[in-house]
Amino acid sequence: MYFLEGSFLLLIFIVLRILPLGISSFLMGKLSSLIGPRLGVTKKAYNNIKNVMPEKNEKEITKIIKDMWENLGKVAGEYPHLSKISPEKNNKIQIYGKKNLLLVKKTKTPAIFFSGHLANWEILPNVAIKNGVPVLSIFRRPNNPFINFLIKYIRSNLPMAPKGKEGARQLIYSLKKGRSIGLVIDQKMNDGIEVPFFNKPAMTSDALAQLCLRIKSLVIPVEVERMKNTNFKITFHNPLKITKNGQKKTPLQIMTEVNLIMEKWIRKNPGQWLWLHRRW
Repeated sequence: MYFLEGSFLLLIFIVLRILPLGISSFLMGKLSSLIGPRLGVTKKAYNNIKNVMPEKNEKEITKIIKDMWENLGKVAGEYPHLSKISPEKNNKIQIYGKKNLLLVKKTKTPAIFFSGHLANWEILPNVAIKNGVPVLSIFRRPNNPFINFLIKYIRSNLPMAPKGKEGARQLIYSLKKGRSIGLVIDQKMNDGIEVPFFNKPAMTSDALAQLCLRIKSLVIPVEVERMKNTNFKITFHNPLKITKNGQKKTPLQIMTEVNLIMEKWIRKNPGQWLWLHRRW
């Protein structure tokens, strides 16, 4: 089954790779927007939106779900072309707050860049690296070894650490050596700590807080927005303050601030967030 599944995905990857970036993204987006809303898993997205955005009516929720699936399909269609989505090669990425990205070099202090499953989150590490800021990113290793090999091939130019104890050790080692790391912090968690998210308690990993309290580092929020088709806006926001009145904040305080930032981004572009995780 792993071989068949891997072979099928490899075939799709090759076909999408042959197509131009814009067409690959458009086709996968439209296909996903037609099929996705009809899948059973969409019920999770509907319940999540209804739960945390009760002000949305049925028509608005339906549109958010359709937009979410279209964005997710576009991400899949853009995956074989990640190397083409670069601020160096074209004008597809607008970068704002670049001074915050370059603080890493200016202060010679590593950063913990954090973002979420918004727009195309896969382009973020490449943007930092292209600006001379190496970033070690965490990823979930697929159970299928063939798919794992394919992902490593696509991301061969990026430092990556697997999710889990091994990856955690690599993240700590990276920060201690002065190299920045990237975290996607809006995923479903069965452990961690309970933190408000959309004013409701949600189990949240406090790894970001533990790391920045343990190892001197900048904590920089990175927002990515899909502006139109395969054009993106990436904003490196001001670093979070880890101390208050001369005292270090608690992990709960830090992660509450992080979740508030994430909520603000999601409310701005609700159709670009991955609502399929059972966060509450």
